[in-house]
Amino acid sequence: MPHWLRVLLTGVAAVVGAYGGMIVVGGSAAGIAWIFVFGDDAWPQWSQIVIALVALLGALWGALSFGRAAWHSTGPRRT
Repeated sequence: MPHWLRVLLTGVAAVVGAYGGMIVVGGSAAGIAWIFVFGDDAWPQWSQIVIALVALLGALWGALSFGRAAWHSTGPRRT
């Protein structure tokens, strides 16, 4: 496999992982905050920042894990 194709596939996998990680982790953080912490009351401004940072960490985690998995799966096979 050409090196440029391996890099392209890894990049695509990292983008997909970042999007998925952001949706899952950020949505989970917002759901936990809504159910267990704030409920239907007015949410303070800092809670949006915290949830956004948690979603950003989820995106980073997803990008790294999917990108690493794609990089290793498209590499040369050892027999």
